Amino acid sequence: MIIKLDERDGIKIATFASLSLFTLAVTEEVKNELKPVLNHPGTKLIFNLENIDFIDSSGIGCIISLVKTAKSSHSGIKICNLTKDVESVFELLHLQMILEIGTDVESCIKSFQKEN
Repeated sequence: MIIKLDERDGIKIATFASLSLFTLAVTEEVKNELKPVLNHPGTKLIFNLENIDFIDSSGIGCIISLVKTAKSSHSGIKICNLTKDVESVFELLHLQMILEIGTDVESCIKSFQKEN
């Protein structure tokens, strides 16, 4: 497993266990680990990218796929802790328009709690 799953206040927090590159080499495994979690209706997931220094188009596609899975299952997903380089890619692609991006895990938890 490359994703470490924790839970706080009923919200799942997914963090890469020991990777700094989110590339084609890991996208299938990430989807295989997280899609079953998101397929449960009402799941709230925070995707913590704190250890990711580089993301390629496959990593972006994986995130978008996870967001689609969440929406179709009436679940929620938020992303946080972007490094400057990853944040630059997100801004270049205007992903903040379609993804919910928080500063850190705490801000995402508070955002989920406000939705209730």
